[in-house]
Amino acid sequence: MDSLVIRSATTADAAALQRLAALDSRRLPAGPHLLAELDGRAVAALALPAGGVVADPFTRTDGIVALLERRADQLERSIAGRSPRVEVGPRWPSLSGLSIE
Repeated sequence: MDSLVIRSATTADAAALQRLAALDSRRLPAGPHLLAELDGRAVAALALPAGGVVADPFTRTDGIVALLERRADQLERSIAGRSPRVEVGPRWPSLSGLSIE
């Protein structure tokens, strides 16, 4: 059974990222990176926020790269949408003055 994990790369992943770049015959784009692991093996990485990708050419990664891109979009929207929470009034309209019969 295939297990896919998409996560933020850490400094411990430096060798795996360099291996992917070498396999893909590309320079590793500046990161931070999202890393995709298939059955525990790094198969693709996407640089944030630029979006440069390195992937294992011996593994079918087109769908995995699409998932990395989708996750990057989710993260970007999440960060862009954050704002300090400001309470401007009651959440519900006041019920004073209403009578229930």
